[in-house]
Amino acid sequence: MTTLSSTSTPGLLGWLITTLRIAVGLLVLGVVFCVTANVFGRFVLNTSYAWAEELSRVLFIWLVLLGAGLGSLEKEHVAVTYFKDLAPAGLRRMLGLTAVAVIYLVCICILLGFKELISGYTSATPMLGIPKTWLYSAMPVMAGLTLIANTLALVALLRRSEP
Repeated sequence: MTTLSSTSTPGLLGWLITTLRIAVGLLVLGVVFCVTANVFGRFVLNTSYAWAEELSRVLFIWLVLLGAGLGSLEKEHVAVTYFKDLAPAGLRRMLGLTAVAVIYLVCICILLGFKELISGYTSATPMLGIPKTWLYSAMPVMAGLTLIANTLALVALLRRSEP
């Protein structure tokens, strides 16, 4: 179930969440349009559109990764908390801090890996000529959004005496 956290989140974070929701919605529409155009072309016109397949792939990559960042900001990521909820308060806090540390580590690895990936990388998609650096830029954007969400989770965890 989607919550309207951007309406209750003031300031820059609320604006960011609203902007991401709009961007993700537009990306969904773009993917639906491309796939529908390709299905129509294949079954009605008996031809396939290479541009539609390529563009839908690019839009879908951005959709998934922006959606992951948005899910992190809205605290709607998947988590199994059964055993954590059974643990004593001190262990719960330690598990929460461990999860935050692991997420920081993964995001830093993504950002450092992206820096290595784009150094000297000049390839483009075959049909539309979209630079692959732009395509792969969805990864550090998602990592940045996740770092923001993780920092907010860390601050909330440190402010509470009971996680």
